[in-house]
Amino acid sequence: MRTFDIVIIGSGIAGGFLARQLRLACPDLGVLVLEAAGAMEDYKVGESTVEVAANYMVRRLNLGTYLYQHQLPKNGLRFFFDSPGKDLPLPRMSEIGSDHMPFHPSFQLERARLERDLVAMNRAAGAEVELGAKVVDVAIDGRGRHKVVYEQGGERREVACRWVCDASGRRHVLLRKLGVKVHKEARLNTAAAWGRYRGVAGLDAVTDAAWRSRARYTSRHLSTNHFMYDGYWIWFIPLAGDLMSVGVVFDKDRIGEGNAPAGALPGPRTRADFERFLGAHRAARELLEGAELEDFQSYAHLPYHADRYFSTDRYAVTGEAGAFTDPFYSPGSDFIATANEFITQMILADVGGDRSGFEEKVAAYDAYYRFKYDSTLRLYERMYPVFGSFELYRLKYLLDFNNYYNLVVWPFMADRVTDVGWIREELRFTDLVLRALSTMGEHFASLASDLRARGEYFAQNEGRFANGLNGVAQLETRLGPSIDERFRREQVDRAYGSVFAALVERRLGEPGLSDRARLVSELKLPQVLVFRDITPDRLARVLERIGERMTRELRGEFPDAGVERVELGPGGEVSVTGPAAGTEAHAEVLARARALWDASAGSLAHISL
Repeated sequence: MRTFDIVIIGSGIAGGFLARQLRLACPDLGVLVLEAAGAMEDYKVGESTVEVAANYMVRRLNLGTYLYQHQLPKNGLRFFFDSPGKDLPLPRMSEIGSDHMPFHPSFQLERARLERDLVAMNRAAGAEVELGAKVVDVAIDGRGRHKVVYEQGGERREVACRWVCDASGRRHVLLRKLGVKVHKEARLNTAAAWGRYRGVAGLDAVTDAAWRSRARYTSRHLSTNHFMYDGYWIWFIPLAGDLMSVGVVFDKDRIGEGNAPAGALPGPRTRADFERFLGAHRAARELLEGAELEDFQSYAHLPYHADRYFSTDRYAVTGEAGAFTDPFYSPGSDFIATANEFITQMILADVGGDRSGFEEKVAAYDAYYRFKYDSTLRLYERMYPVFGSFELYRLKYLLDFNNYYNLVVWPFMADRVTDVGWIREELRFTDLVLRALSTMGEHFASLASDLRARGEYFAQNEGRFANGLNGVAQLETRLGPSIDERFRREQVDRAYGSVFAALVERRLGEPGLSDRARLVSELKLPQVLVFRDITPDRLARVLERIGERMTRELRGEFPDAGVERVELGPGGEVSVTGPAAGTEAHAEVLARARALWDASAGSLAHISL
């Protein structure tokens, strides 16, 4: 019987990346990869990567040159918004997207090609990769060697190993064998259908001069392009060569059969449904004119999670073998990068004989991975009813993108994400983070419902442009190997304060409220969490507190003026009691009070690059 240090089940990007990382980190380790497919030709979704995965591929896997030579660079995320009748031409749709390449790279992956190339790279690096090797049994022995049985070429073969790592995707080979529960997620009821088209001219073929100049002629084609609708979204993702990945993700509770709002289509389940669905949207229909659909796939349900991901019995799962949330924001490869970082550190601690360090890592990493799933899921849990409104989603994206760069990308780049001490500190705030995500989700969903009732949900869906980098420009020079915790905390408060103040302004019809420094600074994250309902009475109490603080300040600045009270009212109204009306003292104090109240917050909701 052949013996290896690690057996990896599956050679998709999760397993292929893990094999490469292990060989680079410790070339003495014997790695066997067992891939059920006889050839790496299967078309898979998950082509779009974002910054964590890109940093992992470039910095940890040393794939930068390969990616620029054989895959496509990505021009960030881009979002388009349509009319209720789904009939706007592309140049008239409101848009969120960058007007230049983002300051940290990411890529669009043609998965089959990458996975074929990973097989060759991993073999060249000393890993054994067996194709057409279907794993049929796994025996885990926490005190000895595991056994893995696989069938290949009609023969049954068996190997022994110290570690088993499952990267088999939705087959969940290892967890099913061990009886570890994989839960179908009930909090988000989404499904997807997708295919690859050949002969799509692409977004850069649109010749409207004003539309092209709006993004400074940067390539929209290279973006992950999202067409946003109430309850669903459509993606257009370019792949190397003459291919375009096109897909639909929909909330079955919102546009499933029998649940669709007036004018909505039921979510597509078949190839014919898929083509009809896309054809009902003018922008998609015009982009696909003359293109040929090469293949089609679908999932009836997307999100799921497991009870356990890593074990001191020396097994682990990565990628979709463990959990999946939603393809929006393209988090799948980020989960792979995080899991592979954890697995590599656990294996190195184990084979290095550091038993206590190994056990600490397993406990911390498993807890953090479960938290990562839960926090990511809550990003999407109430978001689908918000998707179709440019006005609403612009604010949601500001918050999410800022939090992603600040709370996810930065720690990964600084190698904090594998530091057990750092993880323990982060996990202390689990409840706070999850409550913040749920609270903001509730406010967004509530405002979406309110705007629908007012007939204003689509009010800004035509002719507007927001630079997608507005909310993270201040992080460009900060992200790197050194963490500034004070700055990170300030960014969290600024992001939540900016966005929540904008929600209050829109909900209560108070123009200008969201860029007042006094209000935004009052709405730090802890205050947002207790602001359960956006009502005039709740706002009045906040304004009363701000007025009390301003009163104390003005008494200090004008000790002889007899300032008694500053009151802040609707429409930006400011009044001062104490100094006699009409006197010079009253005029001076009132002017100063107005200046304090009118001071700009530099709100992220108002920044424009």
